[in-house]
Amino acid sequence: MTASALLEVEGVVGGYEGTQVLHGLSLRVGAGGVTALLGGNGAGKTTLMKTLAGLLPVRQGRIRFQGEDITERPSNERVHAGLVLVPEGRMVFPSLTVRENLRLGAINPRARPHWQKSLDHVFHVFPRLLERESQAAVTLSGGEQQMLAIGRGLMAQPRLMLLDEPTLGLSPLMSRQIFELVQRLVADGLTLLLAEQDVFQSLNAAGRAYVIENGRVTAEGPARAIADDPRIKQAYLGL
Repeated sequence: MTASALLEVEGVVGGYEGTQVLHGLSLRVGAGGVTALLGGNGAGKTTLMKTLAGLLPVRQGRIRFQGEDITERPSNERVHAGLVLVPEGRMVFPSLTVRENLRLGAINPRARPHWQKSLDHVFHVFPRLLERESQAAVTLSGGEQQMLAIGRGLMAQPRLMLLDEPTLGLSPLMSRQIFELVQRLVADGLTLLLAEQDVFQSLNAAGRAYVIENGRVTAEGPARAIADDPRIKQAYLGL
């Protein structure tokens, strides 16, 4: 691993109380673009995302962000540093309005002074959220809630966004729109670590990819090389 990586994960062991899910997992995310995290249900993708965000402890190994060891840092300090999770299942606050949900995204000290500028940016990226800014989040469609979850993440002014299963439960049309958004965010200079079961779309969007099985990296490399790997084609693309 090199010091130039935005995120370095080295030999991480972790999971939930009484259950080990990650078994010495290592990866790196360079600045800029999309790094895809591929794997089936139960492979460990969401566990890794929660561990990177500080929601689950690291039992062994190291996590470095922007060259600094954050292995023991609490989640709020990771957000302040620019490491922001958009969780699986969206997890918006259902009784709060769209605007209130977004304001909560800018609660960290680095983002708080710039909340209005960030809000204007989110409404520019998601005009539909501007149309619904006074509605309770529970009244939004699944796709709109995913927009809100990503918008809330953008409010935190991330340097690296951890995007966990953003198309889960969405229609094919909305899923395509989410991937178009991913490309737009990258064009704006954001770095993304994307965990997603839509392997074809993920590999098209990513520059680099890691395949995880049973909490271990089983393949890694440029996304195009992973897409051309016969094992990946057979296991994940049905080819």
